[in-house]
Amino acid sequence: MVASFQGEDSPDTWFAIEKIDIQGKLQNTSQLELQQEFSPLLGQSLLGLSVKEALAVVLSSPWVEKAEVRKVWPNTLQVIVHEYIPLAYWRDGQIISASAVVISPSVLPDLPLPILYGPVDSSDVVLEQFGLISQVLASTSLRIAKLTLEPRGAWQIVFGNGLAVKLGRDDILERLQRFIAVYKSDLSGRIEQITSVDARYPHGVAVGWKKKN
Repeated sequence: MVASFQGEDSPDTWFAIEKIDIQGKLQNTSQLELQQEFSPLLGQSLLGLSVKEALAVVLSSPWVEKAEVRKVWPNTLQVIVHEYIPLAYWRDGQIISASAVVISPSVLPDLPLPILYGPVDSSDVVLEQFGLISQVLASTSLRIAKLTLEPRGAWQIVFGNGLAVKLGRDDILERLQRFIAVYKSDLSGRIEQITSVDARYPHGVAVGWKKKN
C-alpha cells in the first residue's frame, strides 16, 4: 500500500529532508546563515541519515557550541542550537568564547569586547592572565580594552580610558597593583597629559608626560 501511495519513487525519496527547522536563541548568527550552513542535509533521507552525521554538519558552524537534532517525520529535521558566548576578540578576526574556545566566524560581530592578542597558540595563557588581571582590577574603575602578550613574553595593557601600561615579563600582578596605587593617588585625573606608563620597575612606575605648549 505504501509503495502504491508513493508511486515508483524509492524509499529514500519518501522521507527526503525538505525543511530544516532551526530553534534556539540566536544572537551572533542568523537563521539564514545557519540554513545555508546546514544546507548539505537537505535532500538526504531521514531513514538513512544518522543523528551523528547530522550533528557533524551542524557543529561545523562556527557559532554552534552544542546542538540537538531530531527527526520530524516525514520530511523535517529539527535542530536546536546553543551558541558560543563571546568573551573577547582574539588576534585578527577570531573570538574567544566563555568556554575558552577560539572560533573563526565569517563575519565578526560588533560587540563591546576586550581585545586579547598573543602568539598563535597562546590563547589559553592570555585568557588565564586576562582573568587574573580582571580580578585585580575589579575594585577599580579601570577595565581592559586590549591585553597583549608579545612574542618575547612581555605583557602590555591598554585600558578603556586609552592609557597604555607596560608590565614586562615577571611579577605581572604585583606590578599591576603598584600601578593601581599610583593611578589612584596621582594619575586618574590627568590621563590626557600622559603619553606612557612603564611599570617594569621594582618599586614604582615611570610616567611619560606630554610637553606643555
